[in-house]
Amino acid sequence: MEDSGLGQYKEAISSWIYPTAELLLEPVPDTSIPIAGSKIGGCPDLAEDTTWPTWKDYHMTFIAQINLAECPSQLSLPSSGLLSFFYTAEAMYEGDFDFYKDPGTCRVIYIRADQFHLLSRQTIPECLHVDARMRPNRISFKTNLSVPPSESAYLESLGLGWNGNMEDFKKYWGTFLPQWRKDGCLHRLMGHPDQIQGDMQLHCQTLYEQHGWSGRDTPGMPEQKAQAALKWRLLLQIDSEEDKTGISWGDAGRIYFWIHEDDLASLCFDRVVCEMQCT
Repeated sequence: MEDSGLGQYKEAISSWIYPTAELLLEPVPDTSIPIAGSKIGGCPDLAEDTTWPTWKDYHMTFIAQINLAECPSQLSLPSSGLLSFFYTAEAMYEGDFDFYKDPGTCRVIYIRADQFHLLSRQTIPECLHVDARMRPNRISFKTNLSVPPSESAYLESLGLGWNGNMEDFKKYWGTFLPQWRKDGCLHRLMGHPDQIQGDMQLHCQTLYEQHGWSGRDTPGMPEQKAQAALKWRLLLQIDSEEDKTGISWGDAGRIYFWIHEDDLASLCFDRVVCEMQCT
């Protein structure tokens, strides 16, 4: 940061440099992945009495399951259990105005390790369109560090943004960030998002308050809302690696699952928000 002319911000931003795990995909038959094994796509491993997640009349697409015992230990995640991710992919192009303002379009299920004996591989509902199904891929984890994107609540809190200190803001996204930027498909667990269209934290906080999840609302108080948005953490990012998964998010975009820090600490995955961005 000093080399980029941003030395005065290094103490603040260093506290927001988070460990991340890039997810590398290997297409394999679903049968080659054990029950409760980490994977993207295919069929989920759920207890038989678990109802397949839905939104309105749509069945959700199974996105991924992550066995937390297989994850790198430095991530801010529980040490055991299974996280299963679902998203209403079938509704992305249906023109439903509720789709992008309803956090209920996704679901994350947390299954404790002592419940693994109840799991079995579930069949995808026949009514789910073939274009909304993801092909199975084995996951390997590659650890790294990630820094806040240029448009984020983190930088806004430092006065860096389109309405703030433009000189230093340009240094951040023009000089500092390119040293961290990676090309190609990027799936990641925790860390910071590889954004396409801009900040998502404030929108997550707005949805959180509108649906009564925060226990309070701060309308007309942008500074307080921006401060509250700092507590939103990226949980999972899935890219459009269509040749492996069979799905593209919008126009070669990505989906991002976000969770509030307080919910992550209490293992509450019922209030996760999923955002989709594309070019």
